[in-house]
Amino acid sequence: MCNKRNKISRSVAAEAKLILLISMRELIPIALKALVGGAFVVAFSLVAESARPKTFSGLFSAAPSIALASLFITSLMKGPSTATAQAAGMLLGSAGMVAYCLLGIFTVGRMHALAGSLAAFLGWLVVAGGLALAFIR
Repeated sequence: MCNKRNKISRSVAAEAKLILLISMRELIPIALKALVGGAFVVAFSLVAESARPKTFSGLFSAAPSIALASLFITSLMKGPSTATAQAAGMLLGSAGMVAYCLLGIFTVGRMHALAGSLAAFLGWLVVAGGLALAFIR
């Protein structure tokens, strides 16, 4: 009876070690993205400090730095073809974001914040979704 318990406890311990090892393998890319992303945020924030007007400084510190960090780590971990696909998706999403911003200028003022934002979101969805359907297969 005691021998069976030892075998079971060793088996459970071995499975726990395997799960921990798999979890650590999944954690490494996330940790790398956080470190590289943080470094890029700092670098882009320094560039943004020189930008005029200051209202654009957030644009330069957040989105480009995280996108570059993500592409960098993805190309290292999964290869350039995966990074190329992600970059294409980022470009299509950014085109949709431009549409959202342009529509938001007109819709939020005329329809108030919630309705105008939802209308602009539909514009983003049409532009980004349409481009994705057209270019990504």
